Amino acid sequence: MELITVFIYASIYIGIVATTFYILSFFAYQKKERLMYTDNELPKVTVLIPAYNEEDSIERTIKSVSASNYPRNKFEILVIDDGSKDKTLEIAEKFASKNSLVKVFHKQNGGKGTALNYGIKKAKGEIIFTMDADTSVPPESLKNMVRYFKDEKIMSVTPSMVIARPKTIWQRIQHVEYLQGLFLRKAFASINSIYITPGAFSAYRKSFFERYGGYDEGNITEDLEMSLKIQFNGYRIENCSEAPAYTIAPEKFRELLIQRRRWYFGLLKNTWKYKKIFGKKYGDLGTFVLPIGWISIFFSLIIAIFSFFKTISKVKDEFLYLQSINYSFSNTFDLNAYFIERFLFLFFSNPIILFIILFLVLLGMYIRYGVKKIGGSPGLMINLPLYFLTFSILFSIWWIVSIFYALFSKTVKWR
Repeated sequence: MELITVFIYASIYIGIVATTFYILSFFAYQKKERLMYTDNELPKVTVLIPAYNEEDSIERTIKSVSASNYPRNKFEILVIDDGSKDKTLEIAEKFASKNSLVKVFHKQNGGKGTALNYGIKKAKGEIIFTMDADTSVPPESLKNMVRYFKDEKIMSVTPSMVIARPKTIWQRIQHVEYLQGLFLRKAFASINSIYITPGAFSAYRKSFFERYGGYDEGNITEDLEMSLKIQFNGYRIENCSEAPAYTIAPEKFRELLIQRRRWYFGLLKNTWKYKKIFGKKYGDLGTFVLPIGWISIFFSLIIAIFSFFKTISKVKDEFLYLQSINYSFSNTFDLNAYFIERFLFLFFSNPIILFIILFLVLLGMYIRYGVKKIGGSPGLMINLPLYFLTFSILFSIWWIVSIFYALFSKTVKWR
């Protein structure tokens, strides 16, 4: 048996075990009763919106969160302009002059982490939301997330992150990726294994910042670092699937590559920083979720690289064979029919394909859960084929680039 075949079947086995474990945990979790705040018990909250050159979206974001159905006497919005060079500050101040919920602060540019830490010091709320300046939320999201904080062990609550108005091919692929992630995030919450609190919109106890410090200002994935810090100190991170948050995804391939390079590079760095989180002390997160995650990434890259070169070799062999039998390439129909027949034969005669189909069915179930939670998802029938055909290739490219930067000590920045 070839080594690559061992990798393939090992990855299939790991995938089946992990998927079964997550699904069973998810359904067991649904039956549990949880402590939840009633409307009369809701604590005061502060929404922090750090902004740098966000003149195109800042007003829409402030307007979105200010329309929340949270009690007005327990609610404030702080916009921290991080030295913008466009009209971000002007637009925010104009909005604040008409809305008493909103306060605007200006500071020299220092990065998102510095803006968030600045806002934390100004915040009066017991619960602090961090919100990107290109994100919008329905009126009920804040209240639904805050309810979970009645459990004192919970230090953070994450929403259902969704791509807003996907138009380009790259946004459509991300749209499906985010949808299937809604189920996984809830499954991770069921075993206290969420290790990323989305920077676009997440909620935290202010007391955690006061006790353990704010954001790591030099960290390029400050949201990931914060979530690992919470887990490292023995607290829980919850997920509220009934709280959608809509974010603007990168429109172009280069923008998407830069984003994922930052995310994955940050995951490498922060996993190393909190490497002690691997082990029995941290339950399912340290003994199963993180180890399986890294093993899966390794196997995926090995299989993707092998498949790429194997495909090139097979195509080359096919053409050489056709030339050896003097096959005529002049008839386009014959050529296409031949390749379709060969493809179908090779495809359905491979037993691994059955497992791939199984995983696609499971992925479809994940996506159905996500669509149900956010109340529909226009364009899904177009976006699904794009995702199935391209995501594994893109995932491999993003990781290869990120590992290259990590190995050769390349600097990764926000932009």
